[in-house]
Amino acid sequence: MIKKISILLIIALIAGCLASCLMLASCNKSSPLESDPSNTKNESSSIGNLNTDSLKPESYYTSSKQGITIGKYLETPYGTYYCSFLGYLYYSEKGNTDYITLCNKPDCTHSSKDCNAYIGTAPIGYYNGKIYYEVWNNINCMDMDGSNHKRIKTLYDGYDNNFGYFHNGYFYYVITKGGCLGAIGNDDNNLYRVKVDDDSKPEIILTNDVILKMSLFTIDEDNIYIIANIPDNSKFVSLYSYSTISKSWSELTDAFGGPSAYYINDDTGYCYINNKGFYEIDIDTKKMKQMKALEFENEGICSALYYLDYIYLIHYTNEPFNFLNQILYIYDWDYNLIDSVEFDKVYGTGGFVGDVDGYIIFTSNFDVKPEYYIDKSEIGTGNLMFHKIED
Repeated sequence: MIKKISILLIIALIAGCLASCLMLASCNKSSPLESDPSNTKNESSSIGNLNTDSLKPESYYTSSKQGITIGKYLETPYGTYYCSFLGYLYYSEKGNTDYITLCNKPDCTHSSKDCNAYIGTAPIGYYNGKIYYEVWNNINCMDMDGSNHKRIKTLYDGYDNNFGYFHNGYFYYVITKGGCLGAIGNDDNNLYRVKVDDDSKPEIILTNDVILKMSLFTIDEDNIYIIANIPDNSKFVSLYSYSTISKSWSELTDAFGGPSAYYINDDTGYCYINNKGFYEIDIDTKKMKQMKALEFENEGICSALYYLDYIYLIHYTNEPFNFLNQILYIYDWDYNLIDSVEFDKVYGTGGFVGDVDGYIIFTSNFDVKPEYYIDKSEIGTGNLMFHKIED
């Protein structure tokens, strides 16, 4: 029985697998962000400028976000960037302000692969004043204003697919010959990483057959955590840990929550198990504890997203699973329900995009730019609502 996977895995796998199906833009193309007075709709004097108003430590921007749009939504000291599922890169100065296509090419319709903002279904990352993106088996970079696209290095020969994301100046990835994570035909049981800003070659950091059935991985400090499917189990997944320092490997539990319903930080794993509730696991003792029981009359599927201020639980009430009828529940870190609101503006596939400072960002369709936001100052006031991101 195939596992009921939740939305993060769906999004992560779509982002990784679509790259093998679409013709992507040339990695060597030059895309200068030319100024054109007639194209003011897509210009912003703030693009490429460092925003020092609320500057955070570099590690905040370079760490992988264990959120729903892993590799697609990027917070940087220069503003926020979003790569749509159609492969176009958008920029917003503050996250809740208008997202503009990262292209000032004169007379460009922003609807073809000739558009300077088109990078394909590539995961994006930030490091040391550059945006990095991966196309097929190549690492590329650009300036923060979208100019000067260039290829940095080729990861391996051939055109096998891969799945990965950027983290602290590295690109971590697995090679998915079968097309996507966990697919029949995958035969490379290595997890690789490569430095993004020099001429070094990829290195193997872990070899284990669990990688062949992996549904996701994440990194916290010097530890790598792997979520793996369990055959014939529709409720749980296995959680493994690997220390890049001690080289120790351990199975932590075979009763963990799904790929879009977990967070691991500071020796504690947090997860939501569908229609059972919130759990925590002590990484050292491997003991799991239910923190809050939670059962929906209409079971559906939920994603749990753990952020600094709140825990967001998104309930998809439809069966069979689709993106319609999403209800956002907002909890504090003591698992008290603070507020809730229905997101009924979904057309095709859409929903949560990211969390930036005082705002929660949504889109009606992941093929287009973010369109809505929630102001966190309204949480718990009785006036929680979605605001339209205006031009």
